[in-house]
Amino acid sequence: MKIAAGSVINIAPAAPDWVVVLSEGNSEDITCPVIGWATVVQAHMNDGTVATTIEPAFLWGEQVWTESDAREHSTGGLRFEIRARTISRA
Repeated sequence: MKIAAGSVINIAPAAPDWVVVLSEGNSEDITCPVIGWATVVQAHMNDGTVATTIEPAFLWGEQVWTESDAREHSTGGLRFEIRARTISRA
């Protein structure tokens, strides 16, 4: 079975303190919570193996996205940052 590039083949939960910040051009930043870390297929090799990356899986609107998804659907110039939220302790 050949798995398409961009497919998520595994996901592990993320700690609640991670966010993704997206912006395009002069638009306002959009902060999205990271819900997991996804193994994403990037390419197929000639020997039948695949190249993968680990990407944040995050909620944007009512859908789960990966960085690959967001870049694919971008109209261009997407700025993408992974951040840990500042945790204040009393």
